Amino acid sequence: MKVLSAFIYPVKSMRAVATTTLELDDQGIVGDRRWMVIDAEKRFVTQRTVPALVRLQPELIPGGVRLDDGASQLSVEVPPLDATRHEVTVWRDTFPALDAGDEAAAWLSTRLGFSCRFVAFASDVRREVDRNYAKDAQTTFTDAYPLLIVNEASLDALNAELPAPIPMERFRPNLVVRAGAPWVEDGWTRLEADGVPLDGVKPCARCVAITTDQRTGERPQGPLPLSALTQLHSIPGRGAIFGMNLVHRANGAIRVGAHVALKMT
Repeated sequence: MKVLSAFIYPVKSMRAVATTTLELDDQGIVGDRRWMVIDAEKRFVTQRTVPALVRLQPELIPGGVRLDDGASQLSVEVPPLDATRHEVTVWRDTFPALDAGDEAAAWLSTRLGFSCRFVAFASDVRREVDRNYAKDAQTTFTDAYPLLIVNEASLDALNAELPAPIPMERFRPNLVVRAGAPWVEDGWTRLEADGVPLDGVKPCARCVAITTDQRTGERPQGPLPLSALTQLHSIPGRGAIFGMNLVHRANGAIRVGAHVALKMT
């Protein structure tokens, strides 16, 4: 297999940015989900409940990030480590994050329609992944793990069950490959891409986010494709499954076009 495409998500739940190379450091993919919107209770905000997030296009710039709503832009610098910190919550994890300032909060609050703050992941914070599935690995503002790999053959199988096909962007992958059959990725436990060892740690359970058009924020097919995926490919106790969560076991770079090898356990 080869890496067919690669993506990062500078701001959690905002639009993707296509890239030719994923750079990996101790915390995960460089530039991936190092920024996040939080609500008044300091909880993470995602397109599950605020699909309008996908109408905002982030772009990494030197020393920060730029947000674009199609009519205006806002550039935000990475806050210094002595900036105001909030104890933010992502699912069951609570940890400190750096506040990005009042201007960013006001800009986002206006566009999203509620009071929110913009935060950056602090380089001196270590957020462990779920130790029930992987040890000695960390991540940033992702839901749980630093990388997600998906299989085009699985999307083909799902699209065959839908009245209209959906693009892979609905599943917000980092790495896209094509395997010889659908759903084989559920069993991938050890891989290597561009010399970087990767552990497959947990098949990715899916939610209402995959019903959201990643350009408009609309949900044009109602419960589809989630309802179809639930019938087609579920794991008892976990729900609808699409893709495999990965942790990397070395820093390095994974480039589009790189060979992805499956390793024997």
